[in-house]
Amino acid sequence: MFTCKYNRNWLKVLEVHYHDNIQELYNNNKGKYDILKCYQVNKCLPNLQEFHTLQVDLQQQLDDIFKKFSKNTRNEINKCYRDDNVSFIINMHVSDKNIHDFIVLFDKFNKLKKLGVNVNELRNSLIRNKKNVVLFKAVKDNNILVFNVYYFDQNRARLKCSVSIRDDNNQKRNLIGRANRTLCFEAIRFFKEKGCKIFDMGGISLINDKDKKNIDSFKSKFGGILVTEYEGNCPLSLKGKLFIWIYRLQEKFRR
Repeated sequence: MFTCKYNRNWLKVLEVHYHDNIQELYNNNKGKYDILKCYQVNKCLPNLQEFHTLQVDLQQQLDDIFKKFSKNTRNEINKCYRDDNVSFIINMHVSDKNIHDFIVLFDKFNKLKKLGVNVNELRNSLIRNKKNVVLFKAVKDNNILVFNVYYFDQNRARLKCSVSIRDDNNQKRNLIGRANRTLCFEAIRFFKEKGCKIFDMGGISLINDKDKKNIDSFKSKFGGILVTEYEGNCPLSLKGKLFIWIYRLQEKFRR
């Protein structure tokens, strides 16, 4: 679990990630803040929604974790190590510039894939929480193939967002796919060595959309179990309730 506090416009916000006793935090902070911004917490407080994800138990032996990957995923990872000459770069000391460099790539990827991510909000969140951010790159011939961002605390590592470079060449596309799978395994190895107990694949959609189903399928090949947690903005004050009411009204008129 980790938290940060900040002001957004006229609201005092307490942001919390992966709390396993969110009810207590909610009770203790009523009136102290306006909004409790929750990411993957253990209980459905007012205005939170279900969030589905896949989680790998890092308390297993690394070989046992690898054996639970799909056969094709294992083969792709082994081929990447054997044949592809890809370097894997891990950065635990993340600066604002590092985050800016990622956001430049992600913004293009977000528009290309029509992900609908609020890039400014993502940038601000990463900067606010940069002490809990690790960056992973797969690089070949000084060119980035895959660039992943993880949040982590003493218990959990969680894929926050990912960029893989687009290419029309089939061989290059296959290389990028192998590098993507192998970078995920490198992250599993890294966070297991750091003592994390859970590796979180960063959510699955469970909806009938082609692109999202492809992402879900990719994540499902790493042997994780399906877990349901809760996310959203929970009001802690009258001002917070008013903000959420206005936001819902605006969303209704946008439709």
